[in-house]
Amino acid sequence: MGIIKELKNRKSPLIFGASEIEKEKIGQLVEAARWAPSCFNNQPWNYVFVHKSHSTRENLESALSAGNGWAKRAPYLVAVGVDPDKDCKTNNLPYYAYDAGLSVMCLTVEAEHQGLRVHQMAGWKEEKVKEALDFPQEYRVIVVFALGYEGEATEIWDKLEERTKERLAEIRTRRPPSDNFLFGSFRPTD
Repeated sequence: MGIIKELKNRKSPLIFGASEIEKEKIGQLVEAARWAPSCFNNQPWNYVFVHKSHSTRENLESALSAGNGWAKRAPYLVAVGVDPDKDCKTNNLPYYAYDAGLSVMCLTVEAEHQGLRVHQMAGWKEEKVKEALDFPQEYRVIVVFALGYEGEATEIWDKLEERTKERLAEIRTRRPPSDNFLFGSFRPTD
């Protein structure tokens, strides 16, 4: 018995197709994200889904780093923001970021289940994202991700940067469990 296919087969594609996402599927993604666990059930996250047709799309795209230009093909770019003051403060930890991450992961697993792909990015300028989407100043943007159906690299191969072509050729791997999963202590003695 293995893990569920939505986790095992999940990947962050660099190529998105032009197909539109059905409204029902967007609704299912929202449901999955909103049922994520959070500290004291605060549900501190706010998602802004930006379709290619939205007037805010161009400004959001301009907030992406040059290396994330591939994301502009996705039907949706989504920014997730949180007001840090609206979540737990225990142990001086940023629970707002943890809780938002759990919500995004729930959405990601549901996206896989619906035949969609999510590619989360770190390469964007927070202030530009906040300005483009009118997030309140006190909010932190935790992540921006591309959402859509995976496309075929062969359709746009001649338009891809060399770096993107190299990344597409890489085999999807994970570090061995013993690198990250410990039992009994961080430095086991037995």
